[in-house]
Amino acid sequence: MVFIERVKQSFRRLQWKLTLSYTAVTVGTLLVVVFILGFLLFSSVLVPLDILNSVLSPKGWIQAVNDNLLPQWQYILSQEPIDTRLISFMFQQDEDLQVTYFDLFRVGALQIRLRTTGQMSIILVDPAGTVLGTSNPDFVSEQAVGQPLDMGILPGLDEPLKTALSGELDPDRLFVTIEPNERFYFAVPYFDEAEQHVLGVGILYIESLPTENDLPANILALVSKSVLILLFAAGLIGTIFGFLTARGMVKRLQRVSQVTDAWSQGDFSEFIKDPVGDEISQLAVRLNNMAEQLQQFLKRRQDMAVSEERNRLARDLHDSAKQEALAASFHLGTALTLFDRDPEASKSHLVEADNLVDSVRGELTDLIHELRPPSMDGTQFDETVNEYIIEWAHQTGISAIFNVEGFVDASLETKQTIYRIMQEALANVARHSSSENVVVDLDFREKSVEFSVSDDGIGFDTHQQHDGMGIDSMRERADSLDGEFSIESEAGKGTKIKVTFPIE
Repeated sequence: MVFIERVKQSFRRLQWKLTLSYTAVTVGTLLVVVFILGFLLFSSVLVPLDILNSVLSPKGWIQAVNDNLLPQWQYILSQEPIDTRLISFMFQQDEDLQVTYFDLFRVGALQIRLRTTGQMSIILVDPAGTVLGTSNPDFVSEQAVGQPLDMGILPGLDEPLKTALSGELDPDRLFVTIEPNERFYFAVPYFDEAEQHVLGVGILYIESLPTENDLPANILALVSKSVLILLFAAGLIGTIFGFLTARGMVKRLQRVSQVTDAWSQGDFSEFIKDPVGDEISQLAVRLNNMAEQLQQFLKRRQDMAVSEERNRLARDLHDSAKQEALAASFHLGTALTLFDRDPEASKSHLVEADNLVDSVRGELTDLIHELRPPSMDGTQFDETVNEYIIEWAHQTGISAIFNVEGFVDASLETKQTIYRIMQEALANVARHSSSENVVVDLDFREKSVEFSVSDDGIGFDTHQQHDGMGIDSMRERADSLDGEFSIESEAGKGTKIKVTFPIE
């Protein structure tokens, strides 16, 4: 069963499909050519029925025999005594009855000719009805020579033989049809030179005459005799030619597949090289153009992503670190002004400046984490998230709980996007929520992953415009992967940020 399945699998491949199609076309073409050539040759060589019934009528047959055989048989029969050995020798020299011929072509002095022959048996009898010789021992044996002719060898032989021995030349009385256009015989009298006495009678029995009625049988016989050789030769040639042709085509398609696989991995260093110029080459040119356009598109997209990230970082630095650094600078300036006349007031401003500098350090640490996120490969994603939450809770002093349900191996891009949104959400909690507890939920489902960050802070009105909280950044990240982003918050009741991504 395994072997049969492997064979079936092999024949499903494009190379073998093309090979078998070439073989079938070659065999079919040769068979058609054989039928056509056989029809043309046999139709040119076989005797048309209209000629058989007109030109080769009883009168025509008798006239043709007299024109060809009369002189030699007249000479032999006029001898005394008649030499039966010479008659036997003459019969041995006769070839088959040639009815028609067709010249195929000539090469120098070599003439190639097709001819049709029928089977003709000749019996020569003397005026007394004694057998003098026969051309076909199977029809009349040699032992019958010198004996009276057996009238039962042919139906109705008595009447035409008597007519010929009497010297009559009426073709209708000398000619007997046994099967129309198939089997017939006729008697031909041979006279002396004065044409007064009958020297003998020749009885010519003709059978197996090739006519155009035999055209289908002849073609079928030709094909049946050579069909195995034709099928083997044509199948072998077609298989070899098809295998070589299909192998080249399959190799070209495999090259296209290999290069496109590299493109799917982001490697555009190679392009499809196919200089043949056929449809596959045209496809390769279009794919190369598509790859160049895709490469340019990815570069523009990367440039846009870098620009957007820079703008977001600039906005975050402006909204958080810059403002806090400016406030720290104001406190330091005030402390310097009050240092001489009010040391206590100056000290309080220095303490506030120190707190602001520490906050700036925390903001910069968050930004560094965003710029250099930990690797998502080789470790469990939930462990990476948990490590970050523990470190964040330690730095901020806010209690954090992390819950995970299920596991589905999401794409690297999805995990990175969740990680970024988590960083942004937790940064907002530390900056703006004044909360004491945070719950982070990560729920893997069959076709989606749901991530949420909930706090018990001061909350805010989601219908009002709030700048500098990174909400637009989180929403854009969710939209980039066809995710659903939502915020639930009320003043004094905390905030919940939830995002859901589809998983293929």
